[in-house]
Amino acid sequence: MKLKRSIIWIVLKLLAIAPLVVKAQSIDEERPNIIYILADDLGYGDLGCYGSLLNTTPNIDSLASTGLKMMDFHAAPWCAPSRRALMTGCHASRPWDNSRGKMGRLADAITIPEMLKNGGYATALIGKWHLGMSEGLHPLDQGFDYWYGTPGSNDWDGPRPNYDSFKEASEEAWKTPLIVNRENKGAVVSQSLFTKRYTEEAVRLIRKHRQKPFFIYLSYNMPHVPIFASSLFKGKSRNGVYGDVIKELDWSVGQIVKTLKDEKLRKKTIVVFTSDNGPWTMFKEFGGVSGRLRGEKSTTWEGGERVPCIVSWPEKIVPAVSNQLMANYDMFATFANLSGLIIPQGHAIDSIDFTPNWLKGVEGARIKHLYYFHQPMAYRKKNYKIHFHTRSRTRDPYTGKRETSAYHEEGLLYDLLNDISEKKNLAKVYPDRVKVMKEEFMEAQLAIKEWRPFQ
Repeated sequence: MKLKRSIIWIVLKLLAIAPLVVKAQSIDEERPNIIYILADDLGYGDLGCYGSLLNTTPNIDSLASTGLKMMDFHAAPWCAPSRRALMTGCHASRPWDNSRGKMGRLADAITIPEMLKNGGYATALIGKWHLGMSEGLHPLDQGFDYWYGTPGSNDWDGPRPNYDSFKEASEEAWKTPLIVNRENKGAVVSQSLFTKRYTEEAVRLIRKHRQKPFFIYLSYNMPHVPIFASSLFKGKSRNGVYGDVIKELDWSVGQIVKTLKDEKLRKKTIVVFTSDNGPWTMFKEFGGVSGRLRGEKSTTWEGGERVPCIVSWPEKIVPAVSNQLMANYDMFATFANLSGLIIPQGHAIDSIDFTPNWLKGVEGARIKHLYYFHQPMAYRKKNYKIHFHTRSRTRDPYTGKRETSAYHEEGLLYDLLNDISEKKNLAKVYPDRVKVMKEEFMEAQLAIKEWRPFQ
């Protein structure tokens, strides 16, 4: 029976993806390679090119200087929802099953690697998955040819996550499994080698696949707590262990770019560097910072989901600073267009193609955004943002208690163009705007509840 279900699932997937194969045969072989580098819990204020005075990031800064530095890029404020939005092109608020190990309808959705693989790309995941390991959800079932990494966060199996446990963290206490394809290599004792190993594996794959288009999803575990750096970087920064970890991530980006240049692939490759959500500032020196943004990971304040995003493609993307609103689920439609592929009907329904923005600087592709943490909580239209539900953080690091949520019937209204820190509530100043945005927020929620995926 189990085998029968698996066969049916595979057949349905192939039928949905079939149009992609036909399209791929008709386009130029000089399609871009794509390397999507995802840091875990990296904050808006953690990079030199985004204003950090604590962390030194010359390689990432150089990448930004050769590409598009996006100042208004958003992801969901939590690990798994952010990653499934990226993979599926569907907003994180869609009704998924969040059960540990399941992740709901991901098995039914067309993912970015599935799209690209069936369009002729070699595909690989290096690093953290965090989208389930049950039948149909394994990375190799979701379009990846190869996987080298961990099923979830690096605190998956260890002491209760609180400030003291991270302050006294030992690598031996946090045993995270390393998986190569479908083989569990056992618990990894030395988490300090994760970043180095992932980078080396990415370098190897770039060289291996240099003759055909490839998609590498390089998903680092760091700087998600507990944080560790390898011996080459331990104690080498001016910002403690967190700075050491960022320094090693920066070195990793440098290694990726150097390899692309050595293999004469740099001009053929889109490199994206970003984060899955905002920083866990409550863990103080073991977490990042949000810069001028209010809030942190797990909140719908800007600090929870506005993250650094750099897109570099020499001679295609003109170096610039962009204030265009964009979300991580927009990557799906953008990569599809740049690869010459067509998205099957009913899939990636929330994704907007940003090719005109990236290649020609055209603004205005996205003007609306829904903020989500377990449920829709805030709404954005152009520069204005309204909150109807707020929460400060997941839990207090000392007591373990969750902070009180607050509901705002009339909404908290902010002008992000002039108040990026969300300090001045303008709801009483612009009551008509509040009324309109509240109606649009309710309509957006209703549309989500009535959603029937992947028709």
